[in-house]
Amino acid sequence: MKPETEIRIDKVKHTVYCKMSGVFDEQDMRAWAARYRVATDSFRGRPHLVLADMRGMRPTHPDVAEILGAEIRYARERGCVRCAHLSDDTVQRIQAARVARLASPGDDVTVIVATPNEGERVLEEARRELAQDQPVTPAGEVARRAATAY
Repeated sequence: MKPETEIRIDKVKHTVYCKMSGVFDEQDMRAWAARYRVATDSFRGRPHLVLADMRGMRPTHPDVAEILGAEIRYARERGCVRCAHLSDDTVQRIQAARVARLASPGDDVTVIVATPNEGERVLEEARRELAQDQPVTPAGEVARRAATAY
């Protein structure tokens, strides 16, 4: 299954929208990483958010996952304060969670969501906090609140 990607920047919402699906080899992931880095750099180190829609993405070879993890680390070191992660593959979701945890120990940034709408709600909460010059609520607390809301 050929990889497909889309990266869109919404400066008003301070958000990078990233879609990834298919099977990625090293070359495919490096091409994605170069484009994602441009999106990250467009925020010039200011706080920003990510909606990572990985529905349809298959688990990758560990070397390929390492490239993904390096870009997650790069983004977090340069202002990514919340990532809403959407996936429909359990193994891919676990792999992405692992590389995110390695990229930022404790991973206080990623919230796993079940739908694009839930992802937007999670990001909107962070946008309100940023607009009020407040720190963004840790991901674990956001996830706990979401779990009890159902």
